[in-house]
Amino acid sequence: MVRIETGSGALVDQGTTDSMGRFRFTRLRSGNYKISASAPGVVTQSQFVDVSRSSPRVHVLLQLPLESPTFKPRTGRVGVIDARVPAEAKLAFDKAHAALADKKSDVAIAQFKKAVEIYPDFYDAHLSLAQLYIDSNQWEKAEGSLRQAVRIDPKAVAAMVSLGEVYRREKKYDEGQRVLEEALKLDNNSWESNFTLGRIHWELKDIPKAGKYVARTIELQPNVAEAHLLAGNIFIRAGLPANAIIEYEEYLRLAPQGEFAVQTQVLVEKLKKATVPPK
Repeated sequence: MVRIETGSGALVDQGTTDSMGRFRFTRLRSGNYKISASAPGVVTQSQFVDVSRSSPRVHVLLQLPLESPTFKPRTGRVGVIDARVPAEAKLAFDKAHAALADKKSDVAIAQFKKAVEIYPDFYDAHLSLAQLYIDSNQWEKAEGSLRQAVRIDPKAVAAMVSLGEVYRREKKYDEGQRVLEEALKLDNNSWESNFTLGRIHWELKDIPKAGKYVARTIELQPNVAEAHLLAGNIFIRAGLPANAIIEYEEYLRLAPQGEFAVQTQVLVEKLKKATVPPK
């Protein structure tokens, strides 16, 4: 997938290469553009080019190196237990995971709660407990567990991102913005932080900020289908249906059986009919 954006980050066009890896964008106005290419298993690369009347045709070569372990999704801390955890708390933690393997979430919750009662600074138990609450839409309880996790480790970006999402679900937008902005200070390349901030600003109807964070999300992780769906919605709100079609079609490519695939396909067809120039 190759994307071309203006210098300010607005999407101009995108498409896939041919079998030889070649691509072409035409009918570009004079100006500075950013070209980026991505594919599964390789590192996304980008390059800036200048199109002008004196040089209307520009050749770009993008080499995509294979991903190394550094670029693989970062795992959480679960499995690396604090040496200070008492044996009884560790036993409860292990029983909780055994219950999860047997799909006994109620037993797992009880055991995780027992672990944090024995050792209140048990980060991994708080984080695991929060995930179970999130899975069952118990947002207030999830918030409490995640707040404890962040208290124990104020630099735990994963916990901060999850807390930001819980705040969004609870419509506590100010709290969500604060914790996610702190997460970005710790890791500016966290696509999850950017995406959740984009969703918050979308719900607040702040279209420019929503667009900024969603564009950054796609730059960091082009294969997040929901980000392209939200980008399409943002372009619709901004009165740019042609750009919206590009993003919606990318969502459909990435998630052909996605939750909103049927509605999106219908919307794309309507937009294409509406944008056909008169004869």
